[in-house]
Amino acid sequence: MARKKHHEEHHEEHPDETWLVPYADILTLLLALFIVLFASSSVDKGKFEQMRASFSDAFGSISYDGPTGAIGTFMEDAAGLALNEHIGLGSDSRGANIDIATITLFEEGSARIKEEAKSILRQVVILLSSDRYKRFKIVVEGHTDDVDFSNSLYPSNWELSAARAAAVVNELTKIGIDKNRIKAIGMAGISPAYPNYDVYGNPIPDNRRRNRRIVVRVEP
Repeated sequence: MARKKHHEEHHEEHPDETWLVPYADILTLLLALFIVLFASSSVDKGKFEQMRASFSDAFGSISYDGPTGAIGTFMEDAAGLALNEHIGLGSDSRGANIDIATITLFEEGSARIKEEAKSILRQVVILLSSDRYKRFKIVVEGHTDDVDFSNSLYPSNWELSAARAAAVVNELTKIGIDKNRIKAIGMAGISPAYPNYDVYGNPIPDNRRRNRRIVVRVEP
């Protein structure tokens, strides 16, 4: 009698794809984090809004309400200053900052503050001396572009940027800021706010101009 052959059924195994759900969530969180970091460090709100809108169209609505707490309040109060086109407000992980183009404060290659620019610094002192912000620390950074510079007083951008930061600190303390809550730092051209070159390696003169600035950082 012939024996019946028993054939085992082979079941096709399907890979477990449940890991895709948390992976997609992680990607969404990373995207949201990138947008928040970008917005916190950029003073160009127009560019941020364009990027936010593009990401929202692609991935759904992601909102960012800007800095909150003491820094958010400071940003609101600072917006009331008589700021011109060469002065901007921004914030990052350390606090708020006021960017002042060096063309507003100094002559080319000089660290002597223009008389007409001192009224701007007085407004900054009035704000920072208020009871609400009198405990905040202040860091004044001097920034240049990336073009090599030297004259009879300053051998390089390092000395020029440091001298300009020190000049602003001296003026702020002269007007009324406590010297124990403020310091000066020369940054030369190592921390540009905008790219000095385009994708083809060509210099961008307007960006270099905007990179020459004084940054007054306000840290809780």
